[in-house]
Amino acid sequence: MKQIDVQVNPNLEYMNSILLTSRYNEITKKHIGYGLMNENVNEYTNHIRCFFEKHLEDPIYSYIESLIPNGFTFSRPVELMLSLGDNMDFVRQYPLSDLCIKYCGGLPTIHSLLDMLKTFERKTGYFTFFEQTKNYYDLIIDRAREVVNKYPYISLLENEYGMEQNSYNYVITSLMVGNFGIYFADERTKKASMFSVFTTDDFSISPSILLHEFSHPFINPLTERYADAVKKYEDTYELLKQYKLPGFRSGYGDWNECVSEHFVRAMVIHLLQKCGLTDMADQMLNNDLSLGYKYIPFILEQYQYYDNNRNTYPDFESFYPVLLKVFSQNIERQS
Repeated sequence: MKQIDVQVNPNLEYMNSILLTSRYNEITKKHIGYGLMNENVNEYTNHIRCFFEKHLEDPIYSYIESLIPNGFTFSRPVELMLSLGDNMDFVRQYPLSDLCIKYCGGLPTIHSLLDMLKTFERKTGYFTFFEQTKNYYDLIIDRAREVVNKYPYISLLENEYGMEQNSYNYVITSLMVGNFGIYFADERTKKASMFSVFTTDDFSISPSILLHEFSHPFINPLTERYADAVKKYEDTYELLKQYKLPGFRSGYGDWNECVSEHFVRAMVIHLLQKCGLTDMADQMLNNDLSLGYKYIPFILEQYQYYDNNRNTYPDFESFYPVLLKVFSQNIERQS
């Protein structure tokens, strides 16, 4: 029986520790408007800064900083490090997405970066340091496991989407800002190994964010697969821009991301309601509407229709083209 594996990933912590002690936040603030590393000071971050202090002139820092303006931000460092799996030899175990390869600077750049990371780890002995400091996460892992064990999330997700995945990995890190749903698809089985990454605040370690990040690997591939159908409703993006918050504060940067985020956020509310968490569902709905996701009320109606007609639509993919039609509806109806 599959279970959600709560964990701290040493490879991701290694990258995040380098980013934390680099000019990453300084550079991302210029390009994005805010820093992507957590600036809170605690015993763990003090240990990290002290450990790396004597290595700040190492070429790995300038190399990584040179990649940031071209897109080595948000989920790209996360996906790269999680693609290494659970080994610590800096050899990729999972295939990277085309988008990750592009924003990391291409495969030759990725190979150079991994070689430098391996050399730097051998020089510093980071993984030994991590083993000595990872107990910082013990209480946080316990808190996450309480959330994970409270509801049958895997059966809830796989029944709703009508498909199975290979594995569910709940990766915790206190060093980043934001949460990410990373997945690596097996082309043979069409199933994914999922590595959803969560920061450690109370909002992130909750049923709503768990469902959000684990829904992306079900929905995002469909948005890519049905790209031509999605594009037919692209005019709706112009209409929604008046409600979108500046920059990336609404959680998307283009029409495809906007579609996926609408469907994911609506699904979170739908599944929270199925868990009996109506107050949390109402809170998420109000929050998402304030962020500009004006089509969620329409999508929720469609999810109910989907549930009631599973004989016609055995899985979410069979319903996806029908669901897209929601973006042709009059947005003013729900105001």
